[in-house]
Amino acid sequence: MPYPHSFSHTFHRYKLDELQKWKKPRTIFVCSMADLFGDWIPDEWIEAVFEACRKAPQHRYLFLTKNPKRYKELADKGKILQSKAVWYGSTVTSGNSPRFCSYGTYNTFASLEPLLKPLGEVPSFIKWVIIGAETGQRKGKVIPEKEWVDDIVQAAEKERIPVFMKDSLIPIVGEKNMRRDFPWKY
Repeated sequence: MPYPHSFSHTFHRYKLDELQKWKKPRTIFVCSMADLFGDWIPDEWIEAVFEACRKAPQHRYLFLTKNPKRYKELADKGKILQSKAVWYGSTVTSGNSPRFCSYGTYNTFASLEPLLKPLGEVPSFIKWVIIGAETGQRKGKVIPEKEWVDDIVQAAEKERIPVFMKDSLIPIVGEKNMRRDFPWKY
């Protein structure tokens, strides 16, 4: 029996045509409130999104998943989009979280949000790091320590990786210490 509060996955193909209508270049966070690379998403849906991106090359596309093994599976099948304008992100909450290893072929980033414990090293194959604290009022919410954030920033600087800190870190590191680097401007 399905979970009583679940919803059906829906693919709105008509939305894909909007990308071509937007002439001014934009940075588009694809499926910002969903995970396009979840195991439950058919390859055909992902391929249709990639095709829409190909047809609108004036934009920059950000993808983020908690399931980066799907990137590799698609890459192994020759189905993943390769472009300077496409960025593949992995949600990372600890040093042993899975990531998409690009080996220089793809633009990759790590979204360290929520940061739940010290991360350790920042792998050099990652081309951008986003850092954020856990938000909301969850009981037992983890508040990252400033030292954890500082260590990540130092490791990223060592590897010449741009860092973007989300507003949720302002109470931890202070406004004057916030980093807002974008790799395409680095």
